[in-house]
Amino acid sequence: MGGAVKPAREDTFDLLRAEVDLLGRLLGEVIRAVSGERFFALVEEVRLLSKARRQGDEGARATLLKRVEGLSLEEAEALVRAFTHYFHLVNLAEERHRVRVNRLRAQAETPENPRPEGFLALARALKERGLSLEEVEAHLNRLELWLTFTAHPTETRRRTLRHHLEKLQEELEAQDRSRLAARVALLYATEEVRKARPTVEDEIKGGLYYLPTTLWQAVPRVVEGLEAALEKVYGRRPRLKSPVRFRSWIGGDRDGNPFVTPEVTAFAARYARQVARERFLLELENLVRDLSLSETKVPVPRGVREGGEGTERFPGEPYRRFFARLYARLEKGEASTEELLRALRVAEEGLASVGLEQVAASFLRPLEARLFAFGLELAPLDLREESGKLLEAAAELLRVGGVHPDFLSLPPEAQEALLTEELRSARPLLPVGHEPQGEALRVALGAFRAWRDKGAHVVSMTHHPGDLLAVFLLAREVGLYRPGAPLPLDVVPLFETLEDLHRAPEVLTRLLQNPVFLAHARGRGGVEIMIGYSDSNKDAGFLAANLALYEAQEALAKVGQSFGLPVFFFHGRGTSTARGGGPAGRAIASLPPRSVGHRIRLTEQGEALADRYSHPELAVRHLEQLLFHFAQAALGEGVEPRPEWREALWQAGEESMRRYRALLAQEGFFPFFEAFTPIREIGELPIASRPVYRHGRVREIRDLRAIPWVMAWTQVRLLLPGWYGLTALEALPLELLRRMYREWPFFATTLENAAMALAKADLGVAELYLRLVPEKLHSLFHSLAQEYQRTVALLESIFQAPLLHNQRTLERQIALRNPYVDPINFVQVELLRRYRAPGGREDEALKKALLLSILGVAAGLRNAG
Repeated sequence: MGGAVKPAREDTFDLLRAEVDLLGRLLGEVIRAVSGERFFALVEEVRLLSKARRQGDEGARATLLKRVEGLSLEEAEALVRAFTHYFHLVNLAEERHRVRVNRLRAQAETPENPRPEGFLALARALKERGLSLEEVEAHLNRLELWLTFTAHPTETRRRTLRHHLEKLQEELEAQDRSRLAARVALLYATEEVRKARPTVEDEIKGGLYYLPTTLWQAVPRVVEGLEAALEKVYGRRPRLKSPVRFRSWIGGDRDGNPFVTPEVTAFAARYARQVARERFLLELENLVRDLSLSETKVPVPRGVREGGEGTERFPGEPYRRFFARLYARLEKGEASTEELLRALRVAEEGLASVGLEQVAASFLRPLEARLFAFGLELAPLDLREESGKLLEAAAELLRVGGVHPDFLSLPPEAQEALLTEELRSARPLLPVGHEPQGEALRVALGAFRAWRDKGAHVVSMTHHPGDLLAVFLLAREVGLYRPGAPLPLDVVPLFETLEDLHRAPEVLTRLLQNPVFLAHARGRGGVEIMIGYSDSNKDAGFLAANLALYEAQEALAKVGQSFGLPVFFFHGRGTSTARGGGPAGRAIASLPPRSVGHRIRLTEQGEALADRYSHPELAVRHLEQLLFHFAQAALGEGVEPRPEWREALWQAGEESMRRYRALLAQEGFFPFFEAFTPIREIGELPIASRPVYRHGRVREIRDLRAIPWVMAWTQVRLLLPGWYGLTALEALPLELLRRMYREWPFFATTLENAAMALAKADLGVAELYLRLVPEKLHSLFHSLAQEYQRTVALLESIFQAPLLHNQRTLERQIALRNPYVDPINFVQVELLRRYRAPGGREDEALKKALLLSILGVAAGLRNAG
């Protein structure tokens, strides 16, 4: 299994099967040893019944249901744990397999036959477009790919489990069966469930985990890979900096999370800086150890000699002295990112001047790439707050300062005019020593004062220009704003709902006509705008939301052009296709032509981090795919949709939204949703720090957060938000749909993302949850099932192929996993029935078992929502 690389693809899949089999057998041995032969027999019985049901044995379904109903709570929990651990191990083996396949493909590629979405393919594509190496170098050095780590939906696994899985990866690599068995035993015997709901501090530590570990290793390899690919294609090696940068929301995202206090924001910045400082100190320590060049053997440039002055150690070894002094400055907190970059350049030039370019390339360039990517901040923190809270805070400031007694009573236009006039002055409004009375102002000012290493201030639910001007007023109060000058941070409107996406171009036009915001935008070199995929989907349904997002980007980019300012988009994508998920590189390729500038931002959701960044090679490949599409999209080319395509899709989108909203408004739908899915239980259990509902216990879908809305449908294996309403396309000519699919990347990506959701869904499993629903509401499920089947048939007709015709790996994974996810769903239905019975919610053991089932389904589907 761990020997020489085999070139044939089937051979590598055999390796995967062998490793899955080995891990499964080791888990079985542990179950026997820890839980006994009787329980092992139960696991095997359930596994075989589930497999038989999948093969069409209806008797197996009835037997499995009866068996699950008769389980003791202890048996039910243990069963869920056993199958969940199996998925953790399968996920591990699949990640290892992806690394293996990536290595093989990288070894086999040539400039004439590059692998898809790779650096060589990018270099070749850029040359074929007629770009010289100098033009390519300038283009790539302008690119900024900002990846923004968020906590929601939170990584469902405990950090302790991640530790054991990482160690298992090492043992698999070493092929040490005894240590492998020991680590599987530790994994099985470890508590999966947090004792309490995770704090934001927990989420900060967990969310930033991959930055100083696998991504730390990956970033220099991305720069090296790009440079090497261009050298192979152009014959000369360029000098590139890291195009990848990082941001974080964890500890700054206050929208609807009462636990993100100013103190938490301060902790987030402090923690990130501490981690970065420790990593960079280690890097400098290594340079002090390695660069032992003697001044008697190589000439010493003046800059290197002067840079080491004041250091008593290492006489006669100028490079060691140079970096020892930098180490001392960083240790005292005196060095900045810019100073470290300048110092590296001095040392690199010194080595190059004496013919030691390779030493500089091997020892200094990786550190330079890390400084560009992370800086001493690791990941500057964004603040996010809902517009209503910001206006509330501004109202108290204006009232206390004697400007206006009731700012919130003014219409939006009057609010904008008042704030614009007020911001002509630099004076703060709070009297000296005055403490804010309202929570909104206290938190807003506290967060500004605690905020260090500033990213952007994102204003969620942006409706009017005044929503953003309120941020300027608050910033002025803490000394960050001067009239006519830009703030030292981007102020970013977030357009989320369908209505706000439609109104976004008008809002941006008014903002750029506003003297305060225009001066800020010019000073910042453009406008950053965030578009939300989650709320727009929940508001308008899958097809209408995707179309609205596409058209909003087109229109916003044109508004920016009319003012001579670039618009940079921040895509608030989730992991599920309902929330903008799917292959991120392909999503970039499907964006409207000329809407992608030299800077783009993407959210990286907590649960996606392990899938993308658990191994340095997986991280490099993910970043490679993103950059392949981003670098080409940033050139401004793309497929312009034909007017008849746009008109046809707009009509279908309107009908799709009508059907989706009619479903949500249908009598009995909300009670059906609450009974059919574990939405209430998701809110009650300790999965994430953020509450599930926006305003406590409610009776309307609109007051439910988008993430748990999707998560609930994912748990019951229906994934409705990722496909419902697409049958509106049936009204369009089939040949038109097929041509749009072939020729318009946006339409193709939209349909293929829906196909992923449909393929992961399972009506047979979803039907189990009807046992939790009053019979009078069962007709709702049957209508959803019919809509599902029609949608599958429609897409297969458009594709003229099966749903996953171009995603065979995913198809194979789903087929392999389904028989093992199913038992967890069977048990979950029974646990939900018991939990909802009188006294169930007070039973801590039952609560724990139910939480385990939710985590188990997420592990099996590799998607929490």
